[in-house]
Parts: sequence; structure tokens; C-alpha cells
Amino acid sequence: MREVDWKPYVYVLPMILIYLTLVLYPVAYSLWMSFTDFTTVTQVEWVGIKNYANVLTEGRFWNALVNSAVYSLGTVVSICFGLLLALILNSEEIRGKTLFQSVIFLPYVLPIVVASVLFSWMFTEFGIVNSFLMEIGVIGTPIGWLSSPTLAMPTVIVVTVWKNVGFNMLIFMAGLQSIPDGVYEAARIAGKTRWQTFRHVTLPLLKTPLVITTILGMIGAIRGFDAIWVMTEGGPGNATETLGVYFYRVAFASGDFSSGAAIGVLMFLISIALSGAVFWYSR
Repeated sequence: MREVDWKPYVYVLPMILIYLTLVLYPVAYSLWMSFTDFTTVTQVEWVGIKNYANVLTEGRFWNALVNSAVYSLGTVVSICFGLLLALILNSEEIRGKTLFQSVIFLPYVLPIVVASVLFSWMFTEFGIVNSFLMEIGVIGTPIGWLSSPTLAMPTVIVVTVWKNVGFNMLIFMAGLQSIPDGVYEAARIAGKTRWQTFRHVTLPLLKTPLVITTILGMIGAIRGFDAIWVMTEGGPGNATETLGVYFYRVAFASGDFSSGAAIGVLMFLISIALSGAVFWYSR
């Protein structure tokens, strides 16, 4: 013990204490709360897995899970667009790369609530989207984008794709710039086409950025709340009620903190399972 250098541990001790207080303790407390009937701090009754049984047998939970899966399709679209833009802007033939990167990345800096409000105005029946489509003759009458059970979710997905594509592009740009030029030179000497070079050289070497963007996108889709709540509040009906919106309604709108904690734990387990699946597949 005397031979151990304790200085590094002393340096990281404040951050460890902050992490234990602000992260691990709330997580452990939520886990404990999910096994109780939590009315008040002084009125707590242990009920075991009753809250989980009630949540898992409720149709709204499975509807929210399906909506979250549909909402996660925006992650796939934003990753594809981000990768495409990164490949285009990484070309030496493109001039003014910094300007294009800044313009594309700008929506990510914009607060999601502000972006959601702007898109809500744009997609109203008398908004700019309907006006433009009617002007060019695509539609004859205004479309209720956010009041339609079929169109509400795709409309919300458009907002998330618009906001996140710049972040994904930046991650892929960093990955592309880290690939040595010698690898591409070897591919050209071997007579590989552009598609073969992308398929067998670029894409495998972008494994880390792909894993990062996929995991962050999936977790964001599971937790999806802010844009949906601002634009539709989970409606019409429950057409856009994701797990994040369902959790908020149960825990805070209805005041059922025990069931809300159970939903939060299930969301955490789903995120861990999906992240583990992505890591396993990326091997």
C-alpha cells in the first residue's frame, strides 16, 4: 500500500463523487422505485414485479415500442445522408468545403424545441409546405400533416433527420480524413472501381463512426420526446407516442412514479440490448 501512488486517484476523486451522486444514485433509486408502490417518500410499499407486469401487459407500451421502432428509421436516413454528404465534401474537387460543412451542421446547433416549433408552423394546413405543393399543382387541397395518424410520424421524422444529418456528416468526415491515402492508392493499383473501393476499403474503415452514429441514433429514438411533444404531443390519438412520450405521460402527467420508473428501466434495458447487438455485429 505504501508503494502505491495515490495522486491519480485523488485527482479523479471529485469526478467520481459527482458521478456517484448525480448518475449512479438516481439510477439505483429509480430501479428500487420500480419495485415499489411509491405514493410519497414516507408511503412506500414493496410490490415486486407488479409494476413491470402492468406495463408489459398494457397495449400502450407495445404501441409506444412500435412507434419508437418506426421513429428510429430516421436514424437510418440521417446516417445515410450524413455519409453521402461526407463522401461528397471529402472530395478534392469540391470548393468551399468549410462553408458547406458549416451550413449543413447549423441545424444541429439549433435547439430542438425551436426547430420543432418552426416545422410545426411550416406543416400546418396553411403553412409554407402546403402552399408550395398547391402552387406547383401537386395537391389540390391542404394536407393535415400533423393531424393525420398516417403522416404525423413521417413529418416528425423529417425534423429529426434535418437536425441530426449535420452531426453524422461531421463524424463521418473525421473518419474519412483519418484513412491513409496509401490505402486508396493500393486499391487503384489493384484496379478496383469506385464502388469496390467504397465497399471493401472505405466502409470497413468507417466502422467506428458507423457504430457511434448508430448507437447514438437508436438511443435518441428510444428516448425521443422533445420534438414529438412539441409538434404532436404523441397524437393524433397515440400515433406518435414513443417510449419517451409514454414514460412522461405515465410518470409525470399521471403521477404514477412507480410505473414510470419501471418504464424507464425497460427503456434502459432496451438501449443496452440494442447497443450490445450493434457492437456484436460490428465485430
